[in-house]
Amino acid sequence: MSYSRWGGKGSGYWYTFWCTPDLGVIENNDNAIFEICAVTRFTAKELREDIDGCMHQVYLIDRNHFGNGDIEELKTYAKEFLADVDKKYKNEN
Repeated sequence: MSYSRWGGKGSGYWYTFWCTPDLGVIENNDNAIFEICAVTRFTAKELREDIDGCMHQVYLIDRNHFGNGDIEELKTYAKEFLADVDKKYKNEN
C-alpha cells in the first residue's frame, strides 16, 4: 500500500509504501516494512520504538531534500503505516 507518491499531495517528494520483509520471512506486527523509496526503510517495531530517531536518520541520509515541514509530512505517512499494521495484526498483540 502506498502512503505517498511522487508528484502527489504535500511536497510530492516522498514515495512511501508498505513493503514485505525479506524473502522467506513471515511478516508480523514488528517486521512489516515502511519503505521510503530511494532513501531507506524501517520496520514497524523501529518506528514504534523511536519514530523521531528514524526521522532523524532520514534527514541525515537525505538532508538536501528537506524543507519546512518535510519531517512532519514524512512522520504522518509513517504513522498511517503503523495504524494499518496494527489494524492488520490486531489479534497478534
